[in-house]
Amino acid sequence: MKKILAIVAVLFIVAGFGMIHGPSQTMEYISIAMMGMGTSYLIFLILSSGKKKDEDS
Repeated sequence: MKKILAIVAVLFIVAGFGMIHGPSQTMEYISIAMMGMGTSYLIFLILSSGKKKDEDS
C-alpha cells in the first residue's frame, strides 16, 4: 500500500508542477496544494521508515 501511495504522491508533484502556471488563480492554488500533499507524504515515508524497533532489547 505504501508503494502505491508513494507513486500517487510523485504523480501529484509532477502534475502540480505542470499546472503551476495555469490560466486561473484557482488552478495555481490547487497545484500548490497537490505539490504540498505529495511532498509531505514522501517526507512522512522517509521519517517513518527510519524508525526500526529493536526486538532484541
